[in-house]
Amino acid sequence: MSEIADVRQEKTYRRGLILGLTIAEVMILLIFVLLMALAASLQKRDQKIAALDNEGASRLVEAIQQAYPDAKDQDEYFKELVRAIEVRKAVEQAGPEAARSSLLADAAVGREIRRAAEREGVNDPAAYAKNLAADANRSKKGEWPPFVSLSEAKGYFFDSGKATLRPEFEQNLKNEVIPMLARNLVDYDVNVIEVIGHTDEVPMIGSSNLDAKLVSASTNRFPIRGLQSTDNAGLAMARAVAVVGILRSDPRLKGAAILPLSGAQMIVPVDRMADGTATASDQRRRRIDIRLRRTTSEAIPMARAK
Repeated sequence: MSEIADVRQEKTYRRGLILGLTIAEVMILLIFVLLMALAASLQKRDQKIAALDNEGASRLVEAIQQAYPDAKDQDEYFKELVRAIEVRKAVEQAGPEAARSSLLADAAVGREIRRAAEREGVNDPAAYAKNLAADANRSKKGEWPPFVSLSEAKGYFFDSGKATLRPEFEQNLKNEVIPMLARNLVDYDVNVIEVIGHTDEVPMIGSSNLDAKLVSASTNRFPIRGLQSTDNAGLAMARAVAVVGILRSDPRLKGAAILPLSGAQMIVPVDRMADGTATASDQRRRRIDIRLRRTTSEAIPMARAK
């Protein structure tokens, strides 16, 4: 009787075994494992669907609608949810202390916006904030900056015949004029502030030290109260120098060229030449005008040379 060969002992057969199983048997096991995993996944999915069906879905939709009342369709709701999830992740990564600091900063900004809205008589702080943002995005570059006139008729007084600033004049410069100038420098992309002194036509007498002391006074090396003039042109220049001294010392105007000029008694408000016939005191003409402009092209090489 001939012996029957056992094919499982042949080398060619053993090469196709994996842990004692044929490749076909291994594939069947893999398919079985995958089916088991799919079944478990479907079971979890069914549990989640059941949880939503038990009024969970309606409550979720209601919460989303309350949180984002301005959303108009499903895409907008989805975008808002994605943003909320991103914010939550960022807070979790940053840690509670950083999140607290960010929230406090946002709250501080919100308080300032509400206070500003109240001062302006606006009842809707959110609309006020949107208007501020729109104004900020509206470029003013290339437009003419506003012209500022500070006259004695508006309460900007000098001592009679002197260039000394009264305390209330100096306070108004710091609290009102300088913040406005700082904003306009940025809004209109300008970098030169011209301060122009004007007087009325009442003649002056006495002695002058402007030739010797005016430049020193403009750099705070000689007191403004010590300046003396015998004519209106000099007095107007000395008063411009007094205002320039306050502007130059304020860090909010850092980087701007601030120049004193004299209009003397020559210019009558608004933009008219004097005819020399007015001899009475005139508060409107005793004033400081301030205008803003860009540096001229001729001045740029000189500035660079310094």
